Amino acid sequence: MRTNLPVLAATAAAALVVNLLIPSAGPPAASTAKAEAGVITEAAVRSATLGEDIKYNVYLPGGYQTSSQRYPVIYLLHGRGDSMSAWTQLKGRLDDLIATGEIPPTIAVMPDAPWSDRASYYVDSAYKGEDPGRPVETALIHDLVPHVDAAYRTIADRTGRAIAGYSMGGSGALRYSMVHADLFGAAIVLSPAVYSPLPPAGSSAREFGAYGKGKAAFSEAVYRRLNYPAAFEAFAGKGLQSHLFIAVGDDEYKNPEPKDYQHDLDFEAHVVFNQAVRVPNLTSEFRVVDGGHDWDVWGPTFVEGAKYIFQFIGKPPATPMKAALSGTAGEDRAGGIAVDPAGNTYEAIAAEGSIDGQPYAGGKDVALTKYGPDGTKLWSRELGTSGTERAYGVALDPQGRPVVTGYTTGDLDGNHPGNPSDDAFATRYDGNGNREWITQFGTTAADRSYSVATDSAGGTYLGGYTKGNLGGTNLGDKDAFVAKLDGDGKQVWLRQVGSAAEEKGMAVVAGGESVYLGGMTAGALGEPLGGLDGFVARYDQAGTANWLKQLGTTEADEVWALAADGSGGAFLTGYTAGDFAAPLAGDKDLVVARVDSTGVVVWKDQLGTAGNDKGAAITPDGAGGVFVAGFTDGQLQTGLGKFDVVLARYAQDQSRTWVRQFGTTEDDGADAFAEANLFVAGRAGTAYLSGLTAGDTSTQPRLGNGDVFHTTFDAEGSGH
Repeated sequence: MRTNLPVLAATAAAALVVNLLIPSAGPPAASTAKAEAGVITEAAVRSATLGEDIKYNVYLPGGYQTSSQRYPVIYLLHGRGDSMSAWTQLKGRLDDLIATGEIPPTIAVMPDAPWSDRASYYVDSAYKGEDPGRPVETALIHDLVPHVDAAYRTIADRTGRAIAGYSMGGSGALRYSMVHADLFGAAIVLSPAVYSPLPPAGSSAREFGAYGKGKAAFSEAVYRRLNYPAAFEAFAGKGLQSHLFIAVGDDEYKNPEPKDYQHDLDFEAHVVFNQAVRVPNLTSEFRVVDGGHDWDVWGPTFVEGAKYIFQFIGKPPATPMKAALSGTAGEDRAGGIAVDPAGNTYEAIAAEGSIDGQPYAGGKDVALTKYGPDGTKLWSRELGTSGTERAYGVALDPQGRPVVTGYTTGDLDGNHPGNPSDDAFATRYDGNGNREWITQFGTTAADRSYSVATDSAGGTYLGGYTKGNLGGTNLGDKDAFVAKLDGDGKQVWLRQVGSAAEEKGMAVVAGGESVYLGGMTAGALGEPLGGLDGFVARYDQAGTANWLKQLGTTEADEVWALAADGSGGAFLTGYTAGDFAAPLAGDKDLVVARVDSTGVVVWKDQLGTAGNDKGAAITPDGAGGVFVAGFTDGQLQTGLGKFDVVLARYAQDQSRTWVRQFGTTEDDGADAFAEANLFVAGRAGTAYLSGLTAGDTSTQPRLGNGDVFHTTFDAEGSGH
């Protein structure tokens, strides 16, 4: 979601009446692309449901007449009081979207809706008064759609069919996309005239009988039955996936009664989006733009909405990822993954219940599971208190023993009774699952460890943040820290890094004689570049600071993960909202970079879509390159759900070898708030991934409200 963006951004017989139409209102957008323009014609179909013709305009893309291919189709519903000619003013925008390749060549159908004084709201009306209601929804669904598929070369299923509308038409588009999800795979909903729970006095939804019954022009029961909350409920029971793009102006009509502020359309659109993001298998994007209830809003937001929905429409549906799931019936989170030279993997999760019969202490516990090279589960161990424990990383020491780090709100080590807030912890197990030591540390304020690394001498390094005086005086909201533990888990040193603003240590890695800490700062640790910057700091193994560099653009940037490069430097990944290595593609882009031993950025790359893309984890691939794992709500390849997982491989020369996008129909690799929950480990050219999923994989249904998937990809990018 982004808000407050600038505006730039069985069938009846048919009788076709062909007339070239001229846009009726406003000039079309200027076409700058050199390509054959589309043509709009007027047509009609006899509706058996209505006993009269349904008139419509149809836009056929350039080249349609000389082609034999089938095309996706989008239905465009006009607003109350308007007609089918209203949408024709966007012909130039459709031409440009197609010419520039931002959407595929597409048929657009613009039906006329004259019934109920052009206030039918596209529903079946039971009103029997003056100008009685008509079964508009049934007519459009059962007469118009089959006719269009018979008369034109459409992709005649939901994967090739979308719907859009503004105002009253936005209400219709929203309803049809949910209730008739078997027909429509996506919708653009612009300034929708929807109200919850009921429309205000004076609304056309009350006046003209669309939601009437008998002699009454308006029935509360009818409105509730046909309103979008009921449509969302109907959609949720279908087991289908769909996509919504919702937009509204910030200067929409304001109801004159102050008590009706919640029925202002900008407010109501926020409510629609807030409910939509909670509907299973439904992805939603939302925009608020400068403008009112007019084409200054609907024109540009239609363009942006078309770019969004045509990432999914006209393409074959993707298959959910093949992955095993771990978790409980509760809400679980990934906590790290590591693989040893023999191919055994260790996976940590934060579990809201017992894993494999292990004792469950309460809240979220940390569970560590070992798998053999063939994927056989060898053992699980669970560690927790009555509070909350979260794991944020697993690393192996030189003997292959797993070290897990994270935070606890309880007394995890038995030495912190009455712990008032979050404490950082680290614990080590042997290869048979015996816990060897546990270390808990912190202040009376919040302290969290977000990353763990080990060195060749058996030392352990942790990176995180503190809101207290953990290794020095706190200088702001949160300070970053890096700490070293010895082979027995005892603290050797801790360094606290901060400014008057906020810092977080998000990543730590040890390589050679160096230790690197990476993270984010809202202040000036070095030379500030933007509102948020990433940073990388280098220390020696004795804890002496060598240098610290802020990285980024004039916009928001963060470093979320590090990996040693084998030459004394480090690879990093995270995100940018600016032009870090290339022009920004969308909301945020995933970034990858390499710094040398002096902190100089010697190579960088930027990967993005029109949406939100972030790098969350990075690891050596065992062949001189790196695997980078992240997430996207865009289309690097064919998308599946809300957030998908992204995996990219970079070769030893830093060239990008391949990119894969995979997941389920729900959020994967991140939660609904774009917070990463994804880890990757590498061995012999294979990537081992563990992360959050809220969906069903192709091999296993979900276990609870949030599960942990684990899967692998080989050196060529094939998943297993």
